[in-house]
Amino acid sequence: MFNYTILLFMMKRLTMIAVALLMLGGVASAQQSKSDESLEFRPHWSLKLQGGAAHTRGEAQFLELISPAAQLSASYNFHHAMGVRFGLSGWQGKGSVLSTEKELYKFQYGQLNADYVLDLASLIGGFKHDRIFSPYIFAGIGGAYGFNNEEAAALKADPKYSAMLPYYWDKLPLVVGRFGLGADFWVSKRVALGLEANSNFYSDKFNSKEDMSGLLADWQFNVLAGITFRLGDNTRPSAVYAAAVAAAEAAAAEAAAKAAAEKAEAERLAAEKAAAEKAAAEKAAAERAAREAAEKAAAERAAKAAENSDNVFFTINSTYIRKAEGEKLVKLAEWMKANPDFNVALVGHADRETGTPAGNMKLSENRAKVVKERLIKLGVPAERISTAFKGDTVQPFAENNKNRVVTCTLE
Repeated sequence: MFNYTILLFMMKRLTMIAVALLMLGGVASAQQSKSDESLEFRPHWSLKLQGGAAHTRGEAQFLELISPAAQLSASYNFHHAMGVRFGLSGWQGKGSVLSTEKELYKFQYGQLNADYVLDLASLIGGFKHDRIFSPYIFAGIGGAYGFNNEEAAALKADPKYSAMLPYYWDKLPLVVGRFGLGADFWVSKRVALGLEANSNFYSDKFNSKEDMSGLLADWQFNVLAGITFRLGDNTRPSAVYAAAVAAAEAAAAEAAAKAAAEKAEAERLAAEKAAAEKAAAEKAAAERAAREAAEKAAAERAAKAAENSDNVFFTINSTYIRKAEGEKLVKLAEWMKANPDFNVALVGHADRETGTPAGNMKLSENRAKVVKERLIKLGVPAERISTAFKGDTVQPFAENNKNRVVTCTLE
């Protein structure tokens, strides 16, 4: 027969360890890993489906009391190292009675469980979003309901076995205590394969027999393999990291905006400078062109005036305009009428070698008057004619006789 003394000793020690680790769970919140500062733990749900074998403690050989077992559970991980699990487990239990011969019987049961789960890797090593191996322990309570106990009923009706089944039941509700350990191997971000061993202890009525070991309880041990589906992400951006990223992005955006504004301002100033330089260059070019045009026009006008200006010469001490000199004035008058933008300046002179300065001054004045009167008579408006007289103070020619003259300068 199976030696339960060692098994019970191990279960007691496991219970003590589980209680101690449950107490340690209270300080786990201060141990979050810094393996990825950009992420933090996100509470989430997961679904686990398990199947395996159960052993209900009894007087038969160990393997004779093996039966199928299954469990479906939903877990909520509210902390990176802690969670709660709600599940439906059960399937089949077995028992045995021994009189002149051994008889085995089986029954069905279902069980609702509520467990407190500690992830040992996260408890010790802190949160790590891509952890592959996750061992865990748990402890919990539940409610079981037994049914289909017909094989025990048949044995109860047999006088050989009736006294061995004092707690026979037809349908039986029970309170369950449970604890265990397991490990999940995450094959992807959302899927894990796992193994779990758990112990469930019931009142002494679970297998319809009285416990003779003095424990006053019935035990069932399960070994289950399963698959876990994580419903949702287990991470989210760290608030501190997100704030730092947001601040960095805001600073970068501000710097970019400032750089863009500075660039735009520099471009504007450069454009204004270029426009001002262009305008200045165009203005200078226009002024230069205008100046050159004015100088050219002035030169052309001066050349034209010089070409058409003339001098009226007189004889000694005379103001009479001779025929040849009169023809010069006719020609000058016609030209002035054809070029109304020109005026004429008349300056009378007298030679220095004859007469007196006072007489020569008067003579030069009269000579300028008669030339002006002739031009007016020839059709030149008086306002286009200016007169001056120099006497013998100015001698325009080196030859003395030629200084008896009225110079006619177009301008």
